[in-house]
Amino acid sequence: MAITKGTSIAWGVSTSNLTGFSAAVSGGQFITSEDINREADKEEIRNGAGEIVSVYFYNGRVTLSLKAYPAGAAGSTIAYPSVGDEVTVTSTDSDINGEWICDSASKARKQDGIVEFDISLIKYDNVSTA
Repeated sequence: MAITKGTSIAWGVSTSNLTGFSAAVSGGQFITSEDINREADKEEIRNGAGEIVSVYFYNGRVTLSLKAYPAGAAGSTIAYPSVGDEVTVTSTDSDINGEWICDSASKARKQDGIVEFDISLIKYDNVSTA
């Protein structure tokens, strides 16, 4: 039994809130991990002495990496998106829910393990997913 003393923490991942993908990802799958990251390009402006006097950020984006494995009767025939495909993710987590662009997708098979999929999705601040 877990006992909390001091600061409470959140266990696990929110993948239980991820309830589906668009048609770009078909077949049964279990999501085993997710990683969301906010990024931007950064430019540092230096003065004549080389000290940073200003910083600006541009080209904002959010990336979502998912690890999944096929499940169910049709699990071996799971289809994953192609690079550039629009992928709709349905989740109760507002950071994850919505339209994404597939940045990369891969499938790995091992003799002594299950088939695993890695799907990387991206949203740009100023680019439509459609």
